[in-house]
Amino acid sequence: MDVSSALARRRSTRAFRPDPVDPVLLETILKKALQAPSNSNVQPWHVWLVTGARLASLRAATAARSTVPPQFDEREYSVYPDPLEEPYAGRRFQCGERQYAALGIAREDHDGRLRYVYNNHQAFGAPAAMFLCIDRAAGPSQWADLGIYLQSVMLLLTEAEIDSCAQISWTAFHSIVRRELAIPDNLMLYCGLSIGYAVPDAPVNAVIADRADAADILHILND
Repeated sequence: MDVSSALARRRSTRAFRPDPVDPVLLETILKKALQAPSNSNVQPWHVWLVTGARLASLRAATAARSTVPPQFDEREYSVYPDPLEEPYAGRRFQCGERQYAALGIAREDHDGRLRYVYNNHQAFGAPAAMFLCIDRAAGPSQWADLGIYLQSVMLLLTEAEIDSCAQISWTAFHSIVRRELAIPDNLMLYCGLSIGYAVPDAPVNAVIADRADAADILHILND
């Protein structure tokens, strides 16, 4: 599979089969992704790969905190600007609404929507999860580097016909992730990544987020 095909095929999978993924293959992919570029080669990423009993323990710990009303941790970084302006707010809204519609969760069903959010913290049933952390002293350039590593991992997974879903939502339970994985205090959780094989007929997996019109994004100057 070439890069163009992997980029076009990659989707955010939100319902996984329990079938395990070859751990040697996963380790190989995470090591390959270490070739990702970073500013001045500082390589600011710190990675945890979790499967088996450790992932089951993490799921149990987050399930115990998955209550109504929620018991979320205070975020360690701002996920969105406040306020989130257009066109970004509209894109975010449509992304969420399509998922809820696919699952038949009504707008007024706040508890139902919250329970769906909590599926993030069960890794959507995936047999493996990666957690990506960064040093608290890092700046915007290193955060950009982190995204490049994450994209590299997702494209390599796609090449291997393995599905994934990047999840900022894990930061709502960052204290549990830190405790369960023994993450040092100098590191901050950026996101999780659920890894496995998609349930092919799950309605939520058929949701494909729109991409903005290229004319609204690209500014090509030829004169």
